[in-house]
Amino acid sequence: MKILHINYTDTLGHRFNGGSLIPWLRERGNDALHLVGIKQAIGDTSVNIVPDPSHPLGKRLTQWVGRIESAISIHNIFYPQSFLLPFNSAFKAADLVHYHIIHNNFFSYLAFPWLTKLKPAVWSLHDPWAFTGHCVHPFDCQGWKTGCHPCPHLNYPFAISKDRAWLNYKLKNFAYQHSQLHLIVASRWMQNLVEQSPLLGRFPVHYVPFGLDLNIFSPGNKAEAKAKFGISDDQIVIGLRTLPGPYKGLEYSIKALELLHSEKPVHVLTCQTKGLLSSLANKFPVTELGEINGDVAMADFFRAIDIHLMPSMAESFGMMAMEAAACGVPSVVFYGTPLPEICFAPEGGIAVDRGNSHQLSQALHSLIHNESMRLAMGQKARYQAEKNYDFNVYAHSILRVYEQILTHS
Repeated sequence: MKILHINYTDTLGHRFNGGSLIPWLRERGNDALHLVGIKQAIGDTSVNIVPDPSHPLGKRLTQWVGRIESAISIHNIFYPQSFLLPFNSAFKAADLVHYHIIHNNFFSYLAFPWLTKLKPAVWSLHDPWAFTGHCVHPFDCQGWKTGCHPCPHLNYPFAISKDRAWLNYKLKNFAYQHSQLHLIVASRWMQNLVEQSPLLGRFPVHYVPFGLDLNIFSPGNKAEAKAKFGISDDQIVIGLRTLPGPYKGLEYSIKALELLHSEKPVHVLTCQTKGLLSSLANKFPVTELGEINGDVAMADFFRAIDIHLMPSMAESFGMMAMEAAACGVPSVVFYGTPLPEICFAPEGGIAVDRGNSHQLSQALHSLIHNESMRLAMGQKARYQAEKNYDFNVYAHSILRVYEQILTHS
């Protein structure tokens, strides 16, 4: 079987954008390749799409198209790379094409009617953009069910200056009406949205949760893991991702920690952006790791923490909640996202009302001061992760989707 994966990049997000599937498929006798806008991986697992957006000519073309689309508040329709795919040798050779994140300024969904008639196609939906008028996450807005007209949230990413969300919506509807697609979603929450979508509800939807190497992401010796980061074993470590923006709920994490009163010693361990927790400097010791590269280093982070704080306001899955569960760490999350499902709340974590920092703080307090509950939740999270998040199970499920599509094409 010859499988072509298409995504805006290869290395970043390799566990969900097809990058990790390619070696797995090749080991089992399949011919798999990543066709990407930005090639970062060394080796032959990926090649650049043409025109290459990272080379000078392709970069100028991408910037030019981006300026035009921005000026008229239209998104992802003029990029020529997708219309040139039928002339690409990798596309020609493929038995099936698996599309991933295509909304990052290198692909036009208007090519789908042509492309999906030439090659059987599956599209993994990594966020709701595919069925909205412009935004990546609509939050509580229900306009995507009725045509996005008018749009009350032009500032939601991807922001538009003129209210042409309705036109983007209609263009997507036109493209999908004339396309032949199978869809893959990683959460029941996302599946529910897709099935309600007037745009995408017409297509078959396959539910396939992402997978991990559960030998790497596994519980370890807490004391040793904490010692790697200079944290003493008697401290309760709260781990979180510090990423500003509208999606990850960092302001709610900060407020919850500011409200937290603990009789036990608490240490905060962060990854990604440094320097965002200055308001906690005099309250708790904070260790900032910055960017973490590689699965082993990420597993070390989770093994060192006792509680995972992830109050995202919008997600379509939630990889860090999955990683925490696999490492036997309970997560504290918000309802209104797929995260309660991903961390197996209430057995494997705690979910509270979205946007409520007081409830977040109370949940943290409960886990800090009730060790038996914290450990029991962690054990249940790991047990469920073993049942649901094994990478081989995930990959075999994807392979079965391919076989099903090819059998009926």
